[in-house]
Formats: sequence, structure tokens, C-alpha cells
Amino acid sequence: MAKFNMFITFLVLPFYWIRSQFLRRFGTQDKIDKEMKMYSRHYLGFRRKKVIQHGTQPDPDVPCLYVSNHQSHNDIFIALGAINRPFRFVAKKELFESKVTGTFMKMSKSYPLDREDARESLLLLRNVVKDVNAGHTAFAFPEGTRSYKSDMLPFKDGLFSMFRKADVPIVVMYIKESYNELQKDFHVYFSDPIQPETFKPLKGQELSELIFEVMNQLKDKAYA
Repeated sequence: MAKFNMFITFLVLPFYWIRSQFLRRFGTQDKIDKEMKMYSRHYLGFRRKKVIQHGTQPDPDVPCLYVSNHQSHNDIFIALGAINRPFRFVAKKELFESKVTGTFMKMSKSYPLDREDARESLLLLRNVVKDVNAGHTAFAFPEGTRSYKSDMLPFKDGLFSMFRKADVPIVVMYIKESYNELQKDFHVYFSDPIQPETFKPLKGQELSELIFEVMNQLKDKAYA
């Protein structure tokens, strides 16, 4: 069934790709935001799955930094369906260079992270913090790649060396078993927002450890 679902997804992809090309050039930001939400509804709706949320998110008008575990390709669509506001992904630059995903990433004004160039990564993350402080919301997978398991891989501490400079709350997410296509629905657990006054005094590695601990607490809640 999973292979069939992916076959249908790639079969209809040109339709969405053409729409994204048009919206990227001529669409308003409101239409682009609605398009991104539509991807989640269509992708998950075809699979007859819902996103079940646990916990409360901040008011949609409050800009945030969201961080989540990363288990499978489903996570992008789950995040789009779960988060209660438009947001921009912090994602590996290869997704922006791909003919399949590049247009979608650029349309959403997401951030291409070059994991092979520390200086470019630093400049990009500095821009992320600048944007969230100006009122946007960003989303990142601190593991940097998919784990395909319930436990998290080690975090990329450099991400948090910049995120600690943000003036907005950090919201931690845990997505339960997105790699398991047999489950009926996808469950997403949200932490209480971690306020800037809590994380700004921390060093990057200390903030990384705090986020890892909070995400593990959400994981324990998911399997309780």
C-alpha cells in the first residue's frame, strides 16, 4: 500500500508543480500559505489519515521557532497540517536544487541549509533569527536527517547556537511513528512554549540538550 500511495503521489505531482510555478511568480502570500496547507490535506487525505494534536500551541499571531523529530518523508506534510500558522522550513539545500521539490521550497520562502559549509550555514541561520524576530515563523528538524525510529538521533548543536538569539518562543514537537504507514492517524505532541528569558542565557549546546530533553518527555507521553 505504501508503494502504491507513493506511485499515485508522483503521478499527480506535475499538477501541483505547475500550480507552484505559477504561485511562486504571481501568487499573493495568502494564496501561497493556503497552497502549502492544501498539500497536507491532499497528501494525508488520500491516505485516509488525520493529524491528531496533543498539547496547545501559542496564538497563531505569535511568531515562533518550531523544532521536531524527523522519522520519515511524511513529517513535512504532518507539520504543515499540525502547525497553526504559515511557516518556513529550515531544510538541506539539496531539496532546493531538486527538480521535484525545489519549486515548492522556494515558493514557501524556506531556508536552504548547506551542511557542508559552516560559514554559509551560520549566515543562513542568522537570517532565520532575523526573520522570526521580524514576525515570521520557522521550523527545523535538529536531527538533520530521518531516523526511521522512535528515538531521536543526536542533534546538530550549531542550529541552537543561533536559535538562542531569537526573541520568540521555541515550541518543541514530537511526531509519533510517522514511518509507520499502518497506523490509522498521525499523532503530534506539542510542548509548552519555551520563552526567550529561559533559553537566552544558555549556550548553544545547553539549549540543544534542553530541547532534546523536552522532546524525550513528549516521546514518553506519546508512549505512556
